[in-house]
Amino acid sequence: MRKILSCALLLLMPLVGTPRAVSADPLPRTTPARAGFAADRLDRLHRFTRGLVDEHKYSGITTLILRNGRIVDWQTYGERSAGVPLRPDDLFAIASLTRIVATVGTLSLIEEGRLGLNDSIADYLPEFKDLKVAVNGTNPPTVLVDAARPITVKQLLTHTSGLSSATPLKASDAVVPSQSNGDFTSLADVTRNLSAHALLHQPGDAWVYGPSTDVLGRLVEVVSGKPFNDFLAERVLGPLKMRATSFEVADSQRTRQVTFDVRQPDGSIRSVAPKPRQHPWPSGAGGLYSTTADYARFAQMLLNGGELEGVRILGPKTIELMTMDHLHGLAKPTKIYPVSDGFGLGVEVRTDVARSGWLGSYGTFGWNGATTAYCSIDPKERLIAMIWAQHTPNAEFQLYERFNTLVYQALVR
Repeated sequence: MRKILSCALLLLMPLVGTPRAVSADPLPRTTPARAGFAADRLDRLHRFTRGLVDEHKYSGITTLILRNGRIVDWQTYGERSAGVPLRPDDLFAIASLTRIVATVGTLSLIEEGRLGLNDSIADYLPEFKDLKVAVNGTNPPTVLVDAARPITVKQLLTHTSGLSSATPLKASDAVVPSQSNGDFTSLADVTRNLSAHALLHQPGDAWVYGPSTDVLGRLVEVVSGKPFNDFLAERVLGPLKMRATSFEVADSQRTRQVTFDVRQPDGSIRSVAPKPRQHPWPSGAGGLYSTTADYARFAQMLLNGGELEGVRILGPKTIELMTMDHLHGLAKPTKIYPVSDGFGLGVEVRTDVARSGWLGSYGTFGWNGATTAYCSIDPKERLIAMIWAQHTPNAEFQLYERFNTLVYQALVR
């Protein structure tokens, strides 16, 4: 009788701001206590996230915590769209979390010996020969010099190639706007456009976040002989049973897409209908749609050293190299993060916990997407923590930092 009354009360609770437990588990479940979490402390996370929705700071949020390969806590809050509750199998545009998937696909070719980290990309993409570097950046008068060395595969993976999404420069004295993304129909178009503009710095000299991962996608197409989306489906998405993850949402699945929130100058939220594709081409830099269930399987594969449920995607030593800091020695490692964070092959890496000011562990890695999608993987604690919304500005109200603190403060064993 108590169970029946409890279920009835749950049904009467308001939908917005109320955490909803999840079915169709992508991995086995465990209780917080068995996983080393204090349930009362974990409820602090629930109250925090529920508050963001109740206060109309976010329309909908999903959180997922795994430890030792098991789901500890998985909740949804708020709405997918007006009047429709957010559900665990709903689809999110994951923006730059796509880059880690693209990195894994590229590394699989390197493991086969078909590509090398130190290979010049011009050996495969001739348009990247004879590049110029803009000495004065985007401030005219611009001085162009020859690139001192070719761009390598590793520099694409570490964002040290010199390619940038900033206003690019032709190999001339004139500053020109980039071709509109809407004019591109393929990764070949994207890379041809990028190769026609000067680099922002000499290859390997600095970290600048930008379109390097799209060039990786085109590189994979040339080396594998397959469209990038087909290659990722064959090498990563299919083997990991990430059945909901793709570069395009089918018409039959459009109702599962989460509406995008845009913060307005007056503080209100404007809802924007989701698109079935982020780009006309399969963008490794930010084109995937996914679910937290699918991405949890991908993250667990990384935490396991490249394997999940008997399916090996990468070798352990490749994952080890991927999650090392490759920026050591650069005069200014990144333009975004302080010295507490380095960057590996496609992932951010925590190198100094004390300087970061965040709870956590040395060697924690992951990334986030501009649509407000965050994934953190802690090998020391065998912990995966994810928080997703569809919202801009990215991580408004210190979302990632507060979420990170609330996850770790609940970890007591």
